[in-house]
Amino acid sequence: MCFAGCGGSSGSVVDVLAASSYTDVADELETLLEDDLGINVRFSFGSSGAFLEQLNQGAPAAAVITADDKTMRRLESAKLVDASIAINRNDLIIVTSDSDVGRAINSLVDLAASDDAVTVVCADSAPCGAATDQLLKQAGLTLSPASREPNVRATLTKVILGEADAAIVYGTDARVHPDLRSVEIVDTVDVIGRAAAVKGKTHGSDIVESLRSAAAMQILADAGFSAP
Repeated sequence: MCFAGCGGSSGSVVDVLAASSYTDVADELETLLEDDLGINVRFSFGSSGAFLEQLNQGAPAAAVITADDKTMRRLESAKLVDASIAINRNDLIIVTSDSDVGRAINSLVDLAASDDAVTVVCADSAPCGAATDQLLKQAGLTLSPASREPNVRATLTKVILGEADAAIVYGTDARVHPDLRSVEIVDTVDVIGRAAAVKGKTHGSDIVESLRSAAAMQILADAGFSAP
């Protein structure tokens, strides 16, 4: 896992385990939580699909933010977290390189039909991968990706580095890379982000309560997340 920088509050660090799709809002959310609660907050990022194992192994997190409903429901069923709340809605989008191959992709049908495009998607264990599989199934399309990456940021990075021509990622991830082409998906799949306190951890419920505040909702909205 990679870590965002800590704020300036005094005292021990309180960790928030978060899906990688929240990387670009972490600094603002950390500052908000620190100002609201007077604690030192640190976000640590990874694939939501790995959170169950990490919490079972004792990951030092007071709260968890998952990219989707299904992952959070597994954590709730395992009694690792308290009841969760929905904090945002995201959707899937295609990003492509600004190349001849990339510019030829203008729809999900184009992506599935392309023999030339090197395409990457998220692993099916990650929320973005599960949502991609659902999207393709409901569209009646088959895609043969060159690879399935562990999380949405790793998937996006393949296109940024020129190692892939196209990828299916979240709209919020595409938003912060205007150098890539964004292709809207008709009848895309909505993905609901959720937050929950880890059972028995100090500050967890306070963090979740702050994440449902108007100020937190505005930070998420400014980053392109929709209201849940």
